[in-house]
Amino acid sequence: MFELIVFFTSFKYIFVEGGEQVLVGIGTASRIGLRQTIKITILGLIMGVILYFVFLKVAGFVPTKPLEIALGAGLLFFSGTMFKEFFENETKEDISKYKVTYFYIAILEAVENSVALATFSLIEVTSALIGFFIAIGLLIGLLRGGVVKKIPLRMTRLVAGILLTSTAIPLIIYGLGIPSPEILHWLIPPL
Repeated sequence: MFELIVFFTSFKYIFVEGGEQVLVGIGTASRIGLRQTIKITILGLIMGVILYFVFLKVAGFVPTKPLEIALGAGLLFFSGTMFKEFFENETKEDISKYKVTYFYIAILEAVENSVALATFSLIEVTSALIGFFIAIGLLIGLLRGGVVKKIPLRMTRLVAGILLTSTAIPLIIYGLGIPSPEILHWLIPPL
């Protein structure tokens, strides 16, 4: 039973966070180009894999409260960027701004996902990794099937902003030690 809980939690967390990354990546690719977006995404993925093994080894030494606050604040900043882009006029183009912003989002997501997956792995490694791989496979399938590309760019920014905010706020709540309902822990697990 516990393996099933870890599997679904890992799957949901990675699917939602990965979906967030996909939506932000699509919006960024239209600004900086697909090749640059893929390079940054691969760098974030490599960073996430490295951090996964680092966090798995040093899990007891990393203070989670400050990490949750820092990740939440970073994600909140980038959700603000997504909301700003949703509401602003499309006439201005500063490509370097989009590269830097997407780079930071990719790195923040790598840190967040690797910490979460390492935490799930400490509970039950096989179920956590199976949930991870199925979530990534489903995201790739949705991308290849063109389902995600049919979403208008403005909507991807809005959805990405909402998803980033809905992840950031619980992380800050957990990091500050503010009491929160149990349902919040099921929707967005603490690190």
